[in-house]
Amino acid sequence: MKATVIILVLSLVLFSGSAYSAGNKIVLNKYPDLKIGFLTMNFLKVLPVSLENAKKLIDFASDQGFAWMELGDPNAVLTLAECKQIAEYARAKKIEIGYRVNPGLMDANFYEVFSRALPNAAVFDGPRTIRTAAPGNEFNVDPKKTAWTLNELSKVVKIANRAGNEARAAGLRYVTENAFEVVKGNGLTAFGTTEYLANVNSNVFLQLDTGNFFCLGRNVAKPEEASAFVEKYANKLVYIHLKTSAKDHNPQSILSDNELDFNIVFSLMTKQKVPYVAMELVQAATLEECYNNHKKSIEYLKKNY
Repeated sequence: MKATVIILVLSLVLFSGSAYSAGNKIVLNKYPDLKIGFLTMNFLKVLPVSLENAKKLIDFASDQGFAWMELGDPNAVLTLAECKQIAEYARAKKIEIGYRVNPGLMDANFYEVFSRALPNAAVFDGPRTIRTAAPGNEFNVDPKKTAWTLNELSKVVKIANRAGNEARAAGLRYVTENAFEVVKGNGLTAFGTTEYLANVNSNVFLQLDTGNFFCLGRNVAKPEEASAFVEKYANKLVYIHLKTSAKDHNPQSILSDNELDFNIVFSLMTKQKVPYVAMELVQAATLEECYNNHKKSIEYLKKNY
């Protein structure tokens, strides 16, 4: 009888231990040091930005074994008092949080939003980040625009350096995301993410998006180009948006294989001791579908990594 019980217990440990451990947090077999989370922006259609909705998503993160989440507050509408309540609730649930707003560096409202976002971001435990976009309305108003001009590059670098310095003074790291701009410009009239990161100061970091090379960038990158970029700037990396771009170059609602192999990114993150992975999924029409897409994406990660 005792032997049977022991065998059953060992079987349960072996069955469950490979996927979950450390208090049922999601743990990947090949990359156990990575902390798996998600973007609250994945739920924006069904759960708009609010104190109560943030708490709902913290509950979901805790129930599903996520370690953290990127709290998206596009225009910094959450008050400092509300962010303190969210931080306290997340702390009790053992969920880490990074804070995100959306303006691009040259957008007219950048400093207005950033000035509200900075104290908000500082109350959260986790990657200790404040994230904005790098490109902004200069690309939105011109759908054919693929890169910054030299004058624009000078402006975005100057603004990013100021934001990075202010973030460091607040005990945070300032990160921007690769998006519309080309991976690398021609060095004369067109400049992209490579030139931007080569010129910013040491207080500006990278929030990498694994899918944007192929589904958002105006010039679709080749997988080897994306891989070379990630390897070159791994030392700037703080966390990633884990996104799948399908072969038709559209972002997906459930994670699957991506043109930039996730193994390449995960290996570099492990080497650099950068643990924070946030799943980015296309927003679904219903809350139930959102939840299911996240659960299916977890299963994909557990099965393949």
